[in-house]
Amino acid sequence: MKLTLAILFTVYYLTAFSQQTDKLDLRSNSFKKDYLNSNPTLKYSYDSVNQTHNYSDNWDFDRDGIKDELYFNATGGAHLYYSLKVVLSTDHKPREFDFIQTDFPLLTAIDTLDFGKSPIGFVIANFGKNLTPTIIIRLDNQTFYDNKELKKRNINTKNALISFENGKTKYGCL
Repeated sequence: MKLTLAILFTVYYLTAFSQQTDKLDLRSNSFKKDYLNSNPTLKYSYDSVNQTHNYSDNWDFDRDGIKDELYFNATGGAHLYYSLKVVLSTDHKPREFDFIQTDFPLLTAIDTLDFGKSPIGFVIANFGKNLTPTIIIRLDNQTFYDNKELKKRNINTKNALISFENGKTKYGCL
């Protein structure tokens, strides 16, 4: 009798639990579904274990004819932020920009971006007379204000620019 009750209770519990989990909205931080419609040729993946957005093999930042690596790695904490990491194909050295963070590393189309009004994301655009590929990240208030590392690099607006010339990182702002 006890065995029968235990089995019935287990079946009831598992049935009730499985119905509840079907209703749970287990969201991912991945943008894959968004890009399938908006930018289907973009190479993108999301590692949910390490919470890393991988945008590698889309842009050639060092202009050597080989596409480079670009990541946004989770910083941890209750409100998840992502810091920028770039690995150039010329030297394979990781460049970690812990002081440049975003809570929403979504690639935004350059032709639709209003730099004054866009609250999120990043853009890759070609700037200057050499049309150097440049990463532009829209910083939120928490990342921008009181960030001494930004000030050291003369980034004084919420639109931080990063480009590379002869293996060296160049900073700017819009």
